[in-house]
Amino acid sequence: MRRIAVEHMKPGMTLAEGIYNGSGVTQVSPGSVLSETAIARIRQLGISHVFIEDPRTDDLVIRDAVPWNVAARGRELLRDLAERVREAGGPDHVKVPFDDLLELVHDIEDGLQGTDLNVLEIPPVTRPEDYRYAYPINVAALSMFVTAKAGLPRRTTDVGLAALLLDIGMELAPEEPEKHPEMSLAVLRQDERFSAYSRAIVFQHEERHDGSGYPRGIAGDDIDPLAKIVSVADMYCSLISEGNPMGERLAPQEAFDYVTSAAGFEFERTTVLGVMQYVALYPVGTMVRLNTGECGVVTRVYKGLTTRPTVRVLYGADGVEVARPYEMVLAEPEHQTVLVAGVCED
Repeated sequence: MRRIAVEHMKPGMTLAEGIYNGSGVTQVSPGSVLSETAIARIRQLGISHVFIEDPRTDDLVIRDAVPWNVAARGRELLRDLAERVREAGGPDHVKVPFDDLLELVHDIEDGLQGTDLNVLEIPPVTRPEDYRYAYPINVAALSMFVTAKAGLPRRTTDVGLAALLLDIGMELAPEEPEKHPEMSLAVLRQDERFSAYSRAIVFQHEERHDGSGYPRGIAGDDIDPLAKIVSVADMYCSLISEGNPMGERLAPQEAFDYVTSAAGFEFERTTVLGVMQYVALYPVGTMVRLNTGECGVVTRVYKGLTTRPTVRVLYGADGVEVARPYEMVLAEPEHQTVLVAGVCED
């Protein structure tokens, strides 16, 4: 199978895996041949990609770290909480669904642990109306993954809960975004089960290494280390999503460049490197075009070398399908000048 963005689906393609809603109910069955009607229905679900059958990549095993049904359930949970917060009009009257949030975090953690992942794919949010409820799930997954890789597995739950609720305070002060960390913290304080770690992350996630952040303008080592991880993850996941505050969704490579350019200024350099080394810009199963003209599918991504994957070349520089696909390991010295130029739109 291989991975394809929903905007590139075409009639006649065959789904390799089914598509499910937050309750686990099948929306489109595996093995379905895509029609215009099916494509329209899939696009309405707000997912970023599907897996399609391709005999040339039958050996690839691809899984989403956060299953679609878990992500869908998470979006509905956060949507419902945001509505509750707006209706309450203030943090003192908010009943936080702690148990449901904790279950969601555990399901995300199960997905991360259930895959033999070296790096993590972060699916972009493709619909602006989903931004506030979908991108926090990406932030939680990436932050938890990095926290575990950093040797702090006992803190992944605290990190996940905080990441899901970073911006919940926006519902209380939509016209004063600089107040949202304080408002989000006030929401967390409604349930004593949120740890001091989660509260510190929520309160400090907009602080910056150079002191240019808010709400207190603290800098450097005064910022909690877990908050630093979540801040970087928050920035990247926001940038690749439709509906983000910048008003423009960036491609993964562009977002990668944006975040890494802030290393040593807005973000601590070691934290940026520690987070971004795990972000798969071209996930396994993605069809890419090389600067040499060939096109192929990514078969392996390496930690710290996420722009230098192994590519199974399927089409030559002339656009003609090759008789025998071959692997090109871009991380090897002999392919030093070969670069991924972009994703193929086929």
